Amino acid sequence: MFAAQQPAATPGFGGTEPLPSLAQVMSGGTPSAIGKDDPIGTTASGIVRNIEAQQQHDIDTGAPKFFDNGQPMMQIVVHIATDQRDPMIPGDDGMRAVYVKGKNIGTLRNASRRVARDMPHIGDRFTVTYSGNGEAKKRGWNPPKLYSYELQPNAAQLDQAMQEPAPAAPQQQPPFPQQTAQQPVFQPSAPQVDERQIRQLAATGRSASEIARFLGLTIAQVENALEPEF
Repeated sequence: MFAAQQPAATPGFGGTEPLPSLAQVMSGGTPSAIGKDDPIGTTASGIVRNIEAQQQHDIDTGAPKFFDNGQPMMQIVVHIATDQRDPMIPGDDGMRAVYVKGKNIGTLRNASRRVARDMPHIGDRFTVTYSGNGEAKKRGWNPPKLYSYELQPNAAQLDQAMQEPAPAAPQQQPPFPQQTAQQPVFQPSAPQVDERQIRQLAATGRSASEIARFLGLTIAQVENALEPEF
């Protein structure tokens, strides 16, 4: 099931979703992974099927929301396939939506960086937990809900990458004949150390030796990249 209103996906987040069918519209769209009446500590987990950026809309009027400076108020919507089933929803397939906005966007950004991701990717396992409440902006307003997030990178994608042969290291070329001291000898460049890729592979449980063999690096280079920063 998908939301009743789905604008085209933002490039870099997920594929463009088709317009919902009549049955999907009648069902009320994708339920939220955590309901508005769920208590603190409620959690939901599933595989990411789609992620996109949307402008927030006023709950009462449906009008798009803007900041005082005219900039649109955005949110990230993550659709996850869960084990949840609601008997009150006919044909419930377990698809749930996670809406990330306000300060929670920064929390999601930090959760992604912890596993060397720029954002949740399709196929990742995504877990959201209602962790507490923030401070209400005005008296009489409801306090904003705060959430924590956990990402587990798609192991199948990384396994496939590990099975692909590593690019061959450039061969050293013999020096030109009658080379003088003024003619520099160009050495082949060493394999580039991509610390982000190393941490991403390590997050799947790969050992330093396996990562080194796959990337054409030395074990020492891999271990140096995995050392925590202080």
